[in-house]
Amino acid sequence: MKRSHQSNFRAALAILTAVLFLSSSAWAQDVTQAVTLNAGWNSVWLEVEPTGVDGYQKAPELVFDNPAIEMIATPKPLSSTAEFFGDDPGTIGTFNEDGWQQWNQTDAPGTSNLTLVFGNRPYLIKVAAGTAPFSIPITGKVRFFRPTWTPDRYNLIGFSLEGTRSFNSFFGPAGDKHAVSKIFRLKTNGDWQLVNGNDTMTSNEAYWIFSKGPSTYMGPVAVDFDLSSAGRLDFGGPFDSVGVGPGSPLLELDLEELVFTNLGSSVATPEMDLLAVSPGLGSLSLYVVNPATSGLGYVRGNQVDSSVAAGSSALAETVPALKTRILSLGAKRNWTTGAAGRFNLYRIKTSSVGASFYLPVTATINNLGYSSNPTPVSPASERTGLWIGEVIVDSSTSIVENGSPVKTSAVKAPARIIMHYNGSTVRLLSQVTLMRTKSADPEVAPTQVLVIDPARIPFFEGIKERNGKRVGLRMESVAFDMPRKMDATSQAAILNDPAYPGLTAAGIPAFLVSRTVRPPSLKEVYALSLDLAGTLGPSGTISTLAGSLNLDPFHRSNPFRHPYHPNHSYGPAIYRELRIDFDPDQPLGDILRGAYSETIKGLINTNLTLTGRVELRRVSSVATLEGTP
Repeated sequence: MKRSHQSNFRAALAILTAVLFLSSSAWAQDVTQAVTLNAGWNSVWLEVEPTGVDGYQKAPELVFDNPAIEMIATPKPLSSTAEFFGDDPGTIGTFNEDGWQQWNQTDAPGTSNLTLVFGNRPYLIKVAAGTAPFSIPITGKVRFFRPTWTPDRYNLIGFSLEGTRSFNSFFGPAGDKHAVSKIFRLKTNGDWQLVNGNDTMTSNEAYWIFSKGPSTYMGPVAVDFDLSSAGRLDFGGPFDSVGVGPGSPLLELDLEELVFTNLGSSVATPEMDLLAVSPGLGSLSLYVVNPATSGLGYVRGNQVDSSVAAGSSALAETVPALKTRILSLGAKRNWTTGAAGRFNLYRIKTSSVGASFYLPVTATINNLGYSSNPTPVSPASERTGLWIGEVIVDSSTSIVENGSPVKTSAVKAPARIIMHYNGSTVRLLSQVTLMRTKSADPEVAPTQVLVIDPARIPFFEGIKERNGKRVGLRMESVAFDMPRKMDATSQAAILNDPAYPGLTAAGIPAFLVSRTVRPPSLKEVYALSLDLAGTLGPSGTISTLAGSLNLDPFHRSNPFRHPYHPNHSYGPAIYRELRIDFDPDQPLGDILRGAYSETIKGLINTNLTLTGRVELRRVSSVATLEGTP
């Protein structure tokens, strides 16, 4: 029987509801991580991602709000958690500061380059001398996280541990890949001290750990599943449940697999602990499922922990030493009441000597025609807003080899990039300040605004307090400065200067190239944003318009110009053409990754090509910029 248009609409609405649920549910439950700090230096591995009521990441002074905290530092996200050295870490202060973000209590408002705190990151925290030990409860979102390692470098990384284990027991199965003789822990005086193999590891403490070659090590027992990069285990798809016995009728369950690999020398018994369920939606029922011993079919095993307060329960699966076991989990997806989607948050304990991992589990009701593709093309509303991230350049044109080939660079060069999407146009920004509207009535809630025109700042108020005053959160990108405005209105002074008769707005760029001294009537007015061509989102491409991103010979950021040196009063005209090709698979909400390429003309005799990767995070969903035409 054909479905009516009305029933088709209802099905489509249900599918949309499920998609929206799945796009946010993996981050829907808050978890609190207690961070204990001592006087001096502390090395912390933060699992949770602290967010405010608006759903976006918090500033460091709001997360680490104890006044005794003097300084916070973390490696820049796309520089990985690795430092740019292959020898012993040494002491605090010897790190490559260009690869780090820092916040200091004495920083003037808006000057810190550590503006937001993210989860699954290491943080070095300095506490004032003489301060008694104290604990900060940090609440935020969590996801399944596999450690990433930069080969042949020390990586600043930590692990969540339940119980007590030594460095030898945890890293022994890694062999010389992560030798205990190359692991350092931070002392409160700022020195990095080589650990003893029998020393006890501390949960969520970050260590410098050397990685000999590439590595995927996550502890003595590794765990993985399909599409684990999405940070959640997802039960979806139309009518893909199977009948599981015993009983009649068979229980309809949707099956997914958890893969455990035991690298150690003793048997591992994984456990799962239910931490939270979707408020008001009901718990998702999960069961261990085994193949039938006779004939085809499946047999239901024990139900996975279904009580938030009961503690962890074994999964009825043991993993022998140096073996892999595949555990099938079945989700009951045929509920008839409530929302289309459900969410459970679990904690996986891999073994008595291994690490523990958060595991968000999502599911949609099985009578929806929902695609299991975790990265549907998102509507414009899910991409609208402010995106901030980093470009990591890892290849560039060689200026010393014939033919100027593009070669892999010795180290990666990070650069912050800021973009805004209003639903139709992508704009490149060099700076933006997050503020909010003013209100004389406490019943009228302020709304967030994004200000790019400094002249508009007095019309709004800040979003955080500093020394009793509300200040805005300013974000800048020194790597992508805006071009000088060359229109007739902005450069009326030089166009009307009798020293340059016949000069037109269109002729200003060529006129400046011909000069060796800056014209006094040239105005220092710069664009506040730059329109880009293309589409922001999965499989999208954005690029600069031809000739739009340029530095004239007297531009404030021209690298060859020195305003106080008579022999360097001008530089060449420099033109930049950048392009970002976003990956088709974007498994994480509000995060976009892609390939970056840039061609620079004017720096060298030939074109200079830079390539690498880019990762953007949406930090605000505000669709308009205060200061755009």
